[in-house]
Amino acid sequence: MEELKKLIQIVQKRVGGTSQIFTNHSKEKLLYQEILAGTITDDDSAREVLYSKDTKKDGLKMIKSRLRKKLMNQLFFLDENPEGIPVSHAVEQACLAKFYQARILIDSGANDLALPILKQVLAKSTEYDFNYISSLCIRTLVQSYVNLKERSFFYKAVDQLNAVNEKLAADQESEMLFWQANIELSHSVAARKNFLKRLDEVLPKMKLLWEKAQTFESFNNYYRLFIWLHELTGDFEKIVLLTSMIENELQDNKVIQKRFDSRFNKFIQVYAHLRAKKLEEGMVLANKYLSSFNPSSNNWFAFMENYTLLAIHAKRYEAAHLLLHQVQTNPFIKKINKFAQERWVLMESYLHFVAPLKDQPLKWHTLAQNAPIYSKDKEGFNVAILILQVMYFLEIGDFEALEYRVESLKKYAQHHFKDSFSERSRIFFKLLNTLVRSDFDGGTTQKKGQYLYNKLQKTPPPGDAYAEIEIIPYEHLWELILEKIRLSSVYSR
Repeated sequence: MEELKKLIQIVQKRVGGTSQIFTNHSKEKLLYQEILAGTITDDDSAREVLYSKDTKKDGLKMIKSRLRKKLMNQLFFLDENPEGIPVSHAVEQACLAKFYQARILIDSGANDLALPILKQVLAKSTEYDFNYISSLCIRTLVQSYVNLKERSFFYKAVDQLNAVNEKLAADQESEMLFWQANIELSHSVAARKNFLKRLDEVLPKMKLLWEKAQTFESFNNYYRLFIWLHELTGDFEKIVLLTSMIENELQDNKVIQKRFDSRFNKFIQVYAHLRAKKLEEGMVLANKYLSSFNPSSNNWFAFMENYTLLAIHAKRYEAAHLLLHQVQTNPFIKKINKFAQERWVLMESYLHFVAPLKDQPLKWHTLAQNAPIYSKDKEGFNVAILILQVMYFLEIGDFEALEYRVESLKKYAQHHFKDSFSERSRIFFKLLNTLVRSDFDGGTTQKKGQYLYNKLQKTPPPGDAYAEIEIIPYEHLWELILEKIRLSSVYSR
């Protein structure tokens, strides 16, 4: 039943109705409609809906088989260019469909009818650099010229085929390297670490394939793996260099332009600037690229997260408030998933803590007290919530509650921070413990915490795969803590 559900979702999205699938009422049509409505979820519910109490219920397997066949046939008639599907994907599907038509004509002996279709497909596949389709087309052209005894056209096509196959070989070699990397990086921690050691061997090989073949596939495989590997190792400086270079190359490289999603490169470029701490440069780029993203899309909200974090990390709090307001007043925020909405609540809480608005002086207090609870596998957010609550008790001067909360943090660190990827959080928790041990005295806390603060400044954030969420950099939070306890000491006198 799960297979039918997926097929129905695809056909419904790309066709939108049952009129093209069913010409009359049948049990297959009823099964389709009830699966779509959610009434049928498994075989038992299907039997209940499709059969009356007094009839035999042993024909379900045949009905499912007939429906599956109809749905599979519909895949040939799907909308070629639906909303949300890249143009290049639609072109690829259209090329394959036309090639299939030409193949049928040749098998039927109509070589003369097939030739113009094959040439049309070849022109389009060449334009979009689908080398595997070009190879299929030229091979079929060669066969047609043999059948038609066209000697001169035959040899021209053979030369074309040899040239295309060289590109195809590079695509396939690059693709295999990418697939191998994908399977190793997705397997286990040990497999991932072992593969990362081969970084200096694999990437240069893939880059050479791209530079030599100049095909989209060889470029795209290198590009994706380069970003993935350097995210894992936390080397965002290199990602900044690559994405900046690609952004410039897009202006002149028509092969890449046709199929490459430039918005993704813009997104990653801004994100890499954030992680590489190139904050002012990142702000300029984010402002320049924002218009490339549709405000109704999830991508816009994801892009705005990076833009807002750039402003916060650069201590451009006024700009961060303006960006946050843009997000909160976007009516499509209700359509993003719950987890993403909670991230914005948490970001708002931190921003109001470090830079409260005059007309909303207590807003962040309410948010801190009602902070969302995240699942255990989102360790970064759990840490962010715990730290926010510490800040809350510090702000209201409840040192007893603060001491209790810091002790809870200490236990949390002992239980969860078992590897180097949590090093920055571990150091910051130790700084908070120093605050308690110094009895919340500003001078003593600063003196005792100086070593840890220096160590924190030298400790880089972890790579993307293990990233903790520092909405406010720990260094900035520590400076703010020291400022607040000094003010508290002055007022207490």
